Amino acid sequence: MSQQRRMPHGIGGGGIEGRVTVVLRPAGGGAPLLVRHSRNAVLRGGGELLAALFSGAAATPINGAMVGIGEEPANPPYEAGPTITDGAGVVRLLRPVAAIAPADCTVATIADEFRVRVTVRALLPAINAVDPTDPATRVEITEASLGVLDGPGTGLAQIYNRVVFEPVPKTDAHELALYFEVDFPYGA
Repeated sequence: MSQQRRMPHGIGGGGIEGRVTVVLRPAGGGAPLLVRHSRNAVLRGGGELLAALFSGAAATPINGAMVGIGEEPANPPYEAGPTITDGAGVVRLLRPVAAIAPADCTVATIADEFRVRVTVRALLPAINAVDPTDPATRVEITEASLGVLDGPGTGLAQIYNRVVFEPVPKTDAHELALYFEVDFPYGA
């Protein structure tokens, strides 16, 4: 019988972990007006995306982020992505997407924690994630996701994760930066 070496509690093993930091700034930059932190849930589409990338069935990596106004935390069956409409189906959030380029991603190995960390930065400029009838009207951004952009780049064709956080009040006077961190454990 072989014996497996166990890692100390909290090191290696376990599942993929992710979190996001949301920073609201005046348009054009400047000191943060508000900062939110939250943990994410990997959706079924995220697991399918990773499997497709492993098998070669997909070639497009995560290349977009999307925000929304939904407030319900992710739960089984872990399929719902960001919400941009109200209960009547009326669009309440215009241009909720930011493209992510390879330069917006960094990868670091954290050897003492047996993790590889991917950090992704997405920036929604002042004209994005605004009220469709009056961009100066405040909208409450409450969720974000990473994924693969759809053809026109106006939404996510496949969603990796979903994060719900305390409301972030945004108008066209603000830009919104999202900093996603995803940890992939390694080891026994």
